[in-house]
Amino acid sequence: MRPVVRGVAGTDNLGEMVLAWPEGFRRVPEEPWVSAPIETLALKYDTVETHGWYRNLEPTVDDLAGYLRDGQILVDYSAGTGILCDRLLKRVPKLAAGVLLVDASPKFLRLALEKLGHDARVALRWIRYLKEAKRLERLDEVVPEGFHADALVSTNAIHLYYGLDETLKSWRKVVRPGGRVFVQSGNIRNPAAREGEWIIDETVDAIHLAAMEIVKGEDRWAAYRDVKNMPAYDDLRAKYFLPMRPLDHYLNALRTAGFRIHSLRKRTIEANVSEWYDFLAVYHEGVLGWVGGSEKIEGKRPAEEAVRDRLALIRAAMDKVFKGRARFDCCWTYVTAE
Repeated sequence: MRPVVRGVAGTDNLGEMVLAWPEGFRRVPEEPWVSAPIETLALKYDTVETHGWYRNLEPTVDDLAGYLRDGQILVDYSAGTGILCDRLLKRVPKLAAGVLLVDASPKFLRLALEKLGHDARVALRWIRYLKEAKRLERLDEVVPEGFHADALVSTNAIHLYYGLDETLKSWRKVVRPGGRVFVQSGNIRNPAAREGEWIIDETVDAIHLAAMEIVKGEDRWAAYRDVKNMPAYDDLRAKYFLPMRPLDHYLNALRTAGFRIHSLRKRTIEANVSEWYDFLAVYHEGVLGWVGGSEKIEGKRPAEEAVRDRLALIRAAMDKVFKGRARFDCCWTYVTAE
């Protein structure tokens, strides 16, 4: 069912305040994804909103709530299912600022539309993959000519950008001079990290290694000992969970794109092992695809029993990695640029 979407001039709970959308700007484009069914993957991903480790968003919500003013526009880049936007608008319910959700997944945007499309402050844009150019559209290609934002935020995503330099340059074209960019990620090698703190996606490699030890040592898993294409599965895992880069890599890229670093900080975020398992279970093929095989590599889908074994082995490996503890600490890095 297609959601009801109010027009650009709507005020919702904002009284007589006027929003900042440019004249003629469509909050919701007329594209097929807008009326597509909501998919299971998006619904599963959206459950991370209830996970304790998503407290990593709170410092960013605080920053945005303190920075944004009526009449301004914020671009939420890699907005996913709209989790950050939802939290921000609940924090500042009377703020008459526009939030443009931008993402490369129409499935995620469709769910974000269902959740937030009724609010005149929210607009959405899909970043398409350009097959001939072999790249995603840039932000300045997605927004109308002359469109400018007062701020941009990217949460839990910058470590995923293959074309980082071009992405940041496109941000610079859209963000007004003097505007702020708020970036955070739990997958940056920060020299300020405390001993024992994890970079959250690095747990995946540790889980893979622990799973191999379990398979080698326990007869229950004997069927998965002879993996002929392990290098291919290592590559597959690296596509799902990209190798970590140092903090300076991102700071230098921001500077090169024309931004000045305004502030830098880190936070220790506690993650619940069972909640992290729930998240990794959605991407089980990337975590332990070699258990039962992957259609991308073997050309056929794994048996349902093998997938059940894969999930059970992920959980057993997590118990081994975290020594039976219910929680583990992660290092989150927060960068504000201007």
